[in-house]
Amino acid sequence: MTHSTRPDYLDYLKAVIIVALTASGPVSAGWLEAVTPVQRAPSLKLEDLAGVKYELKGLKGKTVLVNFWTTWCPPCIEEMPSLIGLNREMEQGGFVILAVNVEERKRRVGNFASRLKLTFPVLLDPGREAGDTWEVKVFPSSFLVDPEGRLRYRAIGPIDWNSDEVISIIRRLAVE
Repeated sequence: MTHSTRPDYLDYLKAVIIVALTASGPVSAGWLEAVTPVQRAPSLKLEDLAGVKYELKGLKGKTVLVNFWTTWCPPCIEEMPSLIGLNREMEQGGFVILAVNVEERKRRVGNFASRLKLTFPVLLDPGREAGDTWEVKVFPSSFLVDPEGRLRYRAIGPIDWNSDEVISIIRRLAVE
């Protein structure tokens, strides 16, 4: 019997790799870059873990951070605490984080979200339609959408969402 065919062995192997990578220090950070020219954000229409439907155009008037991630991605896992902190920091400011999980089973994503006590909507993109529409090639990939529904910034790779610079950018978007 080969170990590679056993799901519990694969999960164990993934966990060992994640621990090894995250224990070795911070994963190479991404950066937040302005999208030029400013353009309408792609559509996004997905359900969360409870079956509640979210549609980006229904969030007009709010600044929205769309974060594409997976549970098997060490940089995604490393970035989650800063997303939780950002959500806490921006609670009163017309700001929404939509964490879009790509191509994973609902149960696995739900278990992960529960363990981390995620405080923002976790949406499911099991067929990768949204990921493809948003041209996601790297995890995590994040996009800041202004209150008018325009794509203003993108981050390829993990960033510190709690930095003064990032929080300042988000607050500025809310009042432009």
